Amino acid sequence: MSCLGTVGLVLVLLLVSGAQAGKRFKDVMILGRQTSERHHNQIKGWSPGSNSWDEKLYPSWKAGDSRWDKCWRGGKVVAHLTSDSPALIGSNVTFVVTLQFPRCQKEDGNGDIVYERQCLNDSSNYQDQYVYNWTNWVDYCNEGNCSFYNRFPDGRPFPYTRDWKRRNFIYIFQTLGQYYQQAGRSSAMLSLNTTNITAGTQMMEMSVYRRGHRQHSPVAKASLVYVVTEQIPFYVNISQKNDRNTSDNIFIKDSPIMFDIRIHDPSHYLNNSILSYSWNFGDGSGSFVSNNPVTTHTYTLLGNFSLNLTVKAAIPGPCTPVPTTPVAPTTFPAVSTTATPTAQNTTGNATEGTGTDEPVPTTNELVTLTLTSEGPTTEEHTTSSAGCFIYRYGYYTTKITIVDGILQVTIVEMTNVQVSVSQMDNALIDFVVTCQGSLPKDACTTISDASCTIPQNVVCDEVPTSDQCSLTLRRAFTEPGTYCVNITLSDDASLALASTLVSVDGRPSNQKTAEAVLIPLAIVVFVAAVIGGIMFKKYKEYRPIEAAAKSDNGFSVYFSQLRSAIFSGNEHAPLLKNKQGII
Repeated sequence: MSCLGTVGLVLVLLLVSGAQAGKRFKDVMILGRQTSERHHNQIKGWSPGSNSWDEKLYPSWKAGDSRWDKCWRGGKVVAHLTSDSPALIGSNVTFVVTLQFPRCQKEDGNGDIVYERQCLNDSSNYQDQYVYNWTNWVDYCNEGNCSFYNRFPDGRPFPYTRDWKRRNFIYIFQTLGQYYQQAGRSSAMLSLNTTNITAGTQMMEMSVYRRGHRQHSPVAKASLVYVVTEQIPFYVNISQKNDRNTSDNIFIKDSPIMFDIRIHDPSHYLNNSILSYSWNFGDGSGSFVSNNPVTTHTYTLLGNFSLNLTVKAAIPGPCTPVPTTPVAPTTFPAVSTTATPTAQNTTGNATEGTGTDEPVPTTNELVTLTLTSEGPTTEEHTTSSAGCFIYRYGYYTTKITIVDGILQVTIVEMTNVQVSVSQMDNALIDFVVTCQGSLPKDACTTISDASCTIPQNVVCDEVPTSDQCSLTLRRAFTEPGTYCVNITLSDDASLALASTLVSVDGRPSNQKTAEAVLIPLAIVVFVAAVIGGIMFKKYKEYRPIEAAAKSDNGFSVYFSQLRSAIFSGNEHAPLLKNKQGII
């Protein structure tokens, strides 16, 4: 009995040890959790998680294991895992993992990890020193003849590539009870097709091992939630000229609003599809269908409106074959007809064909029906020609508020202001500004260099209450030169801009006086008489605006928006009669 008991105990121990040694991929998870046992569709290129895991070659450590603190020299490695989800079913979702090494460590051109000499305080102690030098012990290694174990956890050998010596990290990806393994450098990328993945949120888990002689050591783990969706992922960028805040969904009446649809399709899955956009702006203007992702709409009424958009994509796809049921004989002459009816795919989106003018059989698959004088025959037919589509949809709705706002700002006049001798260092200019739309509450003037890129002075003032949008802004220019002047008028919802260039040129008045003394008095009187006669004959009773060169401060202002009246006998752009107070 004792012998039998001993044998039984040995068998039990062997069974336990065998069970412990027989770990599978689904048992080696990041946080020690098990994957669901329910069935998952097979992902193309991936392997089932029931495959065995070589824990001797690839040890698995749970979170909190003390061995994590010693798995990398000089600190810990952090794996940053990102993805470009959400992904439409049928497209690809791409994952990128980047390793962040401890301070002063980096990967060199050979794939080895070295110290950065510029980063270290005492670079002489670490000069040309490696953190990990794989090159020195793989130089003699040829394909299939290496001193280290060049295989993945499931026993498959590393793929032989031209740069295999530089791929010193092994990446293991796991999702939906399946895994994918690859070798790489300090960053890796994985593209996953979502055709057989159920719509919803899924978990991607990733483990990184560094290559070793007899054992590959874990250095980092990461996980990430990604989204697979049946609806087209997109967003709408809404913008409007003079809108003060685009994020509040408050826009201006009688001004076009631009709607720009940006579809999220990084894998270009929809490149060959036919896209259409159906709009309902909620203002009673009806539905609007377009193939252009950019459209504009102008609201002519005030109030709140509900905006709705449906995006439809017709994606070319294969037509599914099925055997058909024979039909009754007919005496029609020989004719061949192919019909493509509507079918329903597994995601609830219609799969349709273009069809013909002939009646379409009421089946749910593509059928080829051949009628001959001898009677009907049927055959199974498969095609991927243009005419069979998978339809996907995306939906968008938002609330929009339409209010009155400033539609346009115009600088109608610029006038040089006469100043005293004590103020001759400054040139003062009055800008007469008008606007269309609602009345402004604030006015700001930005004076920049001639290229309008370097602001030199900004002045903002409140606009006094008035029954008309017309005001005068007085601004000072301290030095001669060309300036870019931007004037903005704003209220709670809008902000409108007008710009102009101003050229200020002049010299101090005392210099001009000194130059005038050198001219003989007789010449001055003669020239003055001639000029006076010419001016009186040309203008008669018209008195033009004095040239800036005769101003007391010696500055000359050239106005880009003021018509010259020298060759005309009438004033075409008179100053506003009811001018507001100067601001």
